Amino acid sequence: MAEGWQDLEFLRHVFDETRVVRKPLTGIITGYHVLPYILIGPEHDQPGHSVEVRGRIKVSPRLVIAAGDGGPTYGEMFKETELMDQRLVARLFSFRYASRVALESDELRIRRQARDAHGHLERILEELTQREVINTGVIVSPDVRFYPVSIDRFIREILDQEFRD
Repeated sequence: MAEGWQDLEFLRHVFDETRVVRKPLTGIITGYHVLPYILIGPEHDQPGHSVEVRGRIKVSPRLVIAAGDGGPTYGEMFKETELMDQRLVARLFSFRYASRVALESDELRIRRQARDAHGHLERILEELTQREVINTGVIVSPDVRFYPVSIDRFIREILDQEFRD
C-alpha cells in the first residue's frame, strides 16, 4: 500500500470519486469546534463488505489577517495591489490518521462491516435521520485505505461552501 501514496494519478482518482453524501446542516461555526464525519467504502480485500471510519475534525476559528485602519495596507506590506483582497481568511483543520484498519479511540474509530458499502451507507443515513443528527458529514470513498484523501475532499467542499458567502 505504501506505493499507492506515491501514485498521484491514483490519489487524484480517489479524490475525484469521493462523494460527500451529506454535509453538516449546522454550517461552520465561527469559533473553535469539532466537525464529526462518517466515511464508508468497500473493503479492499472483500468488496462485498465495507469499512466504516468515524472521526472528528478539529476546526480552528477563522483566522483573519486584515490591514488595520492605522497600519499599512495588505498591498503596502506585500508589495501587491491588484491580485489579493485586503484581508486573508483561513481555517486550520486537523484529524487523526491511522494506517491500520483495526483502531478505536476517542478521536477515530475504524470498523469492518459485513454488509456492502451501499447497504451500510443506507443504514448510516437512516440512523442519523432517526437520531436527528445534523452536525455529521457522511462521505463515500472509493478506497478506504486512502481515507485521508477523501477527508481532504470533504474539507474542501465545506470550505467552498463557507467562503462562497
